[in-house]
Parts: sequence; structure tokens; C-alpha cells
Amino acid sequence: MAFEAEARLSAFHHHKRGSMSAQRVARIFAANDGRCHICGRKLGPADDYQIDHKIALSRGGTDDDDNLAPACDWCHDDKTSDDISEAAKGKRIATKHTVPKRFRQKRGWR
Repeated sequence: MAFEAEARLSAFHHHKRGSMSAQRVARIFAANDGRCHICGRKLGPADDYQIDHKIALSRGGTDDDDNLAPACDWCHDDKTSDDISEAAKGKRIATKHTVPKRFRQKRGWR
């Protein structure tokens, strides 16, 4: 019974983010040869970039350094938008299949 409840909640919980010190950013940047992990563009220190989760936390990724990589702002914004949409879809599906119909939020006009 406890396992079932844990499985139902897994779609709504994910790993916590760790702190992002300047040393950690530099270490991740160097480990990835200063390249955007999405488009492969070489990033300079003055370029606008973000440290991104290769596998989003909402998809089961971790906050370990091996799951983090630099991403140029353009690619990061696009990927984040996709990740948010996928996470929302996963929550809708999980709710549909785990929450009794009478307790689900009604949609549309009333």
C-alpha cells in the first residue's frame, strides 16, 4: 500500500537543486569544453549562457555535475519551455490515472 502511494506521488516530486557556486560553474564549463550541450556552439566567458540539467529534474534527472552542462541562452530557453510542457503533461496523466474522478479538478465552462 505504501509503495502504491509513493508511486503515485513520484510524478509530483523531483530531486532538489543544489547550490551553484562560481567554482562549480567553472568546473562544469571546463568539463564540457565550454560548449553548449544542445547546439555544440563554443561559448566564451563573455557569452550569455546558463548551466542546464541535461535530464530535467522533473524527468528524474539529478543535480550531480555529470547531469549539468552549459547551454547558450537561446537553446536553454527553448529546452526549458519543452521541459515545462512535458512535466505538466506528466502530471496531468498521473492525476488522471491515480486520482479518483470525483476529486479531479473540473475544466472548462461550468
